[in-house]
Amino acid sequence: MSLLRRRKRIVPLLLAALGATAAVRAAPPETIPFKDIRAGMKGIGKTAFHGATIESFDVEILGTLPNIGPDQNLILARCSGGPLAETGILAGMSGSPVFVDGKLVGAIAYSWGFTKEPVAGITPIEEMLAVSRRDQPAARRGRPAASMPRESARRTLARPEGLGAFFAQKLQALAAYPAGARADLPLSVAGLGPGGLARVSADLARAGFLPVQAGSAPGTPRGSASAPPVLTPGSPVGVKLVRGDVDMTASGTVTWVDGDALYAFGHPLYGLGEVDLPMTAARVEALLPSLEQSAKITTPLSELGAFRQDRASAIFGRIGASPSMIPVRLQLKDDAGGQRTYAFDLANDPLLAPLLLYASLNGVIGTVERTFGSASVRLREGSVIKIGGSDDVRLDNFFAGDGAAGDASGLSAFLLYVVMNNDWSAPRVEGINLLLDYVREPKTAMVRRFTLDRYRVRPGDTVNARVVVSPYRGPDQVITREIAIPKETPPGTLTLQVGDAASINRVDETDGPVQPRSFGQLVTLINRLRRNDRVYIVASRADSGAFVGGARLPNLPPSVTSLLSRPRSFGNFASVPERGVLEEEIPIDADLAGFARVSLDVVSR
Repeated sequence: MSLLRRRKRIVPLLLAALGATAAVRAAPPETIPFKDIRAGMKGIGKTAFHGATIESFDVEILGTLPNIGPDQNLILARCSGGPLAETGILAGMSGSPVFVDGKLVGAIAYSWGFTKEPVAGITPIEEMLAVSRRDQPAARRGRPAASMPRESARRTLARPEGLGAFFAQKLQALAAYPAGARADLPLSVAGLGPGGLARVSADLARAGFLPVQAGSAPGTPRGSASAPPVLTPGSPVGVKLVRGDVDMTASGTVTWVDGDALYAFGHPLYGLGEVDLPMTAARVEALLPSLEQSAKITTPLSELGAFRQDRASAIFGRIGASPSMIPVRLQLKDDAGGQRTYAFDLANDPLLAPLLLYASLNGVIGTVERTFGSASVRLREGSVIKIGGSDDVRLDNFFAGDGAAGDASGLSAFLLYVVMNNDWSAPRVEGINLLLDYVREPKTAMVRRFTLDRYRVRPGDTVNARVVVSPYRGPDQVITREIAIPKETPPGTLTLQVGDAASINRVDETDGPVQPRSFGQLVTLINRLRRNDRVYIVASRADSGAFVGGARLPNLPPSVTSLLSRPRSFGNFASVPERGVLEEEIPIDADLAGFARVSLDVVSR
């Protein structure tokens, strides 16, 4: 066979290998710029109402809204044809291309709730095509982390009851619409079942999604003779946020394909800038008419590439690109001896990954265990966030009560947020392992009394502490511990506090903030977090020290303290009225609550 004939055979094979998904560069579209758009123009839009079949609908331009934002304009149009008279503009039509006289005008992007006619906002095509200029593969870097003030993180960890509000606020901040318009995206959720979806629907809706129960279709098997789906203008397309046993895929419509470059949605997913999110084909299973917001119910199909840009006017991706994901492996045991294992991957993004982990864990637990009532959840030893080039971040802890499942999900996701949004480096999160035990009984306990065998000691003496703990629906338990008074303790009053992790954390606030100065120190501090299934005994004494620039300076003379506390003398100054002397911890099989305090007189020998 001649070299020329072999080349003729190889070229079609290469094109097929790169995917019939538009590996051949299309001619640049003929377009009508925004400045030439006039009311009364008529054209057609393209979208899929059933399966992957692209259908046309009629479009009439009603007017234009210039300068709705920096370099942003909007075209108003009335749509008709197909099912639109019954459904109105459907969530999932975002990105549907609109043509006038065969020239591309833009993409259906926005709608308004409870309208009597299918009126849509169209994003001009020149604004969408401009997004590709932001993509620079040679200089691609991870997206910058979100802001996470250290004091805010410290306060949240000290008071974990606020984790639900933290995630609600973060989810709410993601959704933003121009001028009252809506850009809800159908979010196909599979693997959670009705109970799990109900548990997380409110959180997903806060983030601007329209959560819809869906199934997950298998991708094209490796080695299959079947050609991958072809994505063309009007095709349904998905942005996969979670894949595997839990699947969450936001769906919209392809606006334009140029070689391996794909433009979709006509509005942002979240406006995150540089992203790395899986791109999938999709199939429309049914339409869900609604007076408020109709939607397409879609099933994601095989992955075809990766979205690289999430901008105000469009999302932009590359067909054939490979996205990175964070693998999560969850082993869930119950008190009846049952065991389930789940494997799913999260979008590798410093903002999205923690939110998706929070929603996924809540959904899984809500599916396989009861949604309401008290329970106990233990994250066993071996529950970690694995980070390349660093120690694992430990997640093992114990939670009980009405919000046990939410607390376990929330703390794990929050620690992932702290790690991925640190001030020092972009960590390589290699995976998350969770070993979770679920018990239907709330294994809680309360500190009732704390006594000592004597209250006058000398440095180096040992005292016997006696802690009375009342467990849930059980008899009181007496815990004893010998406490050695440090030999270097000066004469004076020594205060002993006993209590749960949260109470002792609040006591620590009077001992000054502990600020890490590197990513390694951050991981060390996280791994030293107090656990809920421990009785903590902490001793402290009066001190005239201070924290300056994150460093603790104990026993300062009054003159030095006065100098350091002067305005603008030193940044990050905090006085420290007490200094910790010792700390003991006693494991118990319960989520402890309660606090007690006693005083000792330390006398010289």
